[in-house]
Amino acid sequence: MYKRLEIVSYQDFDNYDKEYENRYNSPAALKTELSLHPFSKRQQKRLSDRYQLFYLSIPSHISMIERIYKMSAELSSFSLSSVLAPKLFYSQIIDEIKSTNDMEGVKSTRKEINDAYISPSKTKRFSGIVEMYKSILENKFEKIDLPAKFRMIYDQLFLDEMPEDKKPDGKLFRKETIFVGDGNSYVHQGDPNEEKIDENLTKLILFMNNPEVPLIIKAIITHYFFEYVHPFYDGNGRMGRFLLSSYLARKLDFLTGLSISESVLQNKKTYEEAFSITSDPKNKGDLTPFVDALLRIIIQAQETMLSKLSKLTTEVEQLREIINKLSLSEQENEVLFILGQDKLFDVLHMGISNKKLVEVFEGKYKRTKIDTIMKKLEKKKFVVKIKSSPVVYEIDEKLLEDFV
Repeated sequence: MYKRLEIVSYQDFDNYDKEYENRYNSPAALKTELSLHPFSKRQQKRLSDRYQLFYLSIPSHISMIERIYKMSAELSSFSLSSVLAPKLFYSQIIDEIKSTNDMEGVKSTRKEINDAYISPSKTKRFSGIVEMYKSILENKFEKIDLPAKFRMIYDQLFLDEMPEDKKPDGKLFRKETIFVGDGNSYVHQGDPNEEKIDENLTKLILFMNNPEVPLIIKAIITHYFFEYVHPFYDGNGRMGRFLLSSYLARKLDFLTGLSISESVLQNKKTYEEAFSITSDPKNKGDLTPFVDALLRIIIQAQETMLSKLSKLTTEVEQLREIINKLSLSEQENEVLFILGQDKLFDVLHMGISNKKLVEVFEGKYKRTKIDTIMKKLEKKKFVVKIKSSPVVYEIDEKLLEDFV
């Protein structure tokens, strides 16, 4: 088991410095070229001591990374219908935004986030963050090659909800020092001024674009250092988790990326302690414990998602059995199965239009054929028309009464 340097300093002080040197100079050590000034909780400030952040690759992490890639492949291989996939992704975006808000004590409801999702032009609060998470699914992400790109992402995420006194007051970032507290005392101090923020983010960009650093390790270390710099007065945690989600979605799979904040919230104490441990003066810039904590959080996110998909698959099979007992034609069976999925897994509860059904079947049935099938199903009381212009149907709830 990897022992934190902080613990080594208490248990074996005489060998503490030697242990640090051994780790830092180990052939398995990744030296990031990123520097940290540790934070003293006792003195409630950053110290003048300066350490280069380093990470030591250990066997348990190699195994965990292999497991992450394996589960990512499993998540990518799940076959979801063209009706079910968008609903699952939508649900994950809502949960992810709610979770990342909850982490920072930002009060939000799923209804608020849902309203921003449906009508971003009609609501201001959370419309920015919703659109940015939606962009993950569309693979819309501009490469970060300048510090100004961080500000651009920040503006897109938060400026529609950030009060004036919390907005950046420098050219790109904040001008004044910021302290982060846990309610009783300070636990972190961000970079002291905009000049230092710009300098450190420039170094971070070099690290982010270093092809020699393993992808998952790079994502985790980037997350730590962005939070260490804390370039804004507010929104740093949510932006950092968005960047992590976006990166993992692009490099692994969408579902891993869209389940990170939910897992972070479930492991809030571990997550916050990982930052404190890394910034501890006795830790001397060792990122290994932080990487360990984040690897475990990613794994839990994937395990939860795989469990969710397994349950979803079981429910779809159960729905299929219910519909197969109705003695319908093959065409009616296919269409009703789509409406059943829409009803069961649509958190919006908006039904599905005949026009959308044509798209779902990818030209297999023309609009006139869909209209005919729907009228037959309506006559048999298996579907209910909930809108006439455009024509929208949903499966009759009575068919799903026995659904467990």
